[in-house]
Amino acid sequence: MVCGDCKKVFERKGWRSSTGVDRKVWQCSERYKVKGVMGCANRHVEEKTLIKAYLMAWNVLVENREDFMEQWTEQLQSKNLLEGYRAEKFIEYTDGAEPLTEMDTDFMLKTLDHIKVFEDGTLAVMFLDGTETECKNEEE
Repeated sequence: MVCGDCKKVFERKGWRSSTGVDRKVWQCSERYKVKGVMGCANRHVEEKTLIKAYLMAWNVLVENREDFMEQWTEQLQSKNLLEGYRAEKFIEYTDGAEPLTEMDTDFMLKTLDHIKVFEDGTLAVMFLDGTETECKNEEE
């Protein structure tokens, strides 16, 4: 998780409402770096929203696999061995894949580079192959 405003990392926080409901949210590490003083003004993001964004972005790759094959095939020929390896894995992961309906953390760690969070609610999901997909967070 990266802040789209100040470029610092986001931190995971546990919030409990006055009614006792627990939530997991991610917030820019610069937001309240000094106690009581707001730094970065970027919004927090619910963890469930990040999961939804990842699933949507991954499913775009799966559903549009043929559109990405040219990019991955070029990357396979790259002198950059890591880039070639990642392209090979993405070809393998998407071959015959069905859209994801629930989060698989181990798989996410194999495919996701980072998610960038912007103040306007846009989430940019960046995969390890260099592909980026934007989602709009409509939740507050």
